[in-house]
Amino acid sequence: MNEDAKKIAFISCVNDEEMYAECVRYLRHLDLPQGVSAELVPVHGAPSMAAGYEAARRASSAQYKVYLHQDILLTEKRIIFRLWEIFREKPEVGLIGLTGCRHMSPDGVWWNAKECYGSVWQIRDPEAMDLLEQRPVPDAGIEAEALDGIFLATQTDVPWRDDLFTGWHFYDISASMEYRRRGMRLMIPHFEKPPCIHETGRKRLDDSWETARQVFLAEYGKELQHG
Repeated sequence: MNEDAKKIAFISCVNDEEMYAECVRYLRHLDLPQGVSAELVPVHGAPSMAAGYEAARRASSAQYKVYLHQDILLTEKRIIFRLWEIFREKPEVGLIGLTGCRHMSPDGVWWNAKECYGSVWQIRDPEAMDLLEQRPVPDAGIEAEALDGIFLATQTDVPWRDDLFTGWHFYDISASMEYRRRGMRLMIPHFEKPPCIHETGRKRLDDSWETARQVFLAEYGKELQHG
């Protein structure tokens, strides 16, 4: 499929229409560079995050794609301008996220690393919002080894490893490693204030998370730059 360099696709796996509708309301208020169009690509009934994202990747003609959770509200109206600027100035950057780590923890869990960056607002309980704050991102942004999957933006397509990750965990850290395998860089941009709200609720890590972690370590463990 020929890629459209003037189109950006917003891709989400959706199982809560009300939550996704709120996500879309924020997307429709984002400022876009002149001549750039946006398309919404909701994926319903996906068997896994990686499978849903891979199907959407193949279906969309947009060169630029933003993969985001249905419970993300983008409050930074000019976030697309920032992505556009980075991608245009740095063609070696393949993947951009809002939070992540400089070097991975040897256990494969990015938030256990010594240097984590980025900040987002979180809503875990109704009417209560708290700030998830890592180290501040320098003005020029910072290169990362792994990025969190609440928001991932790409300018180059790389297949999602739906052959390995058949659930809802570690698809994002796998993507980070796949981009790095191809010699591309990962970036976390600087923002003056947290660029999004994550309506995460209270979620527990279940057995499927540990299974996915072991799959991740088996595939990528020897490539991790521990930190």
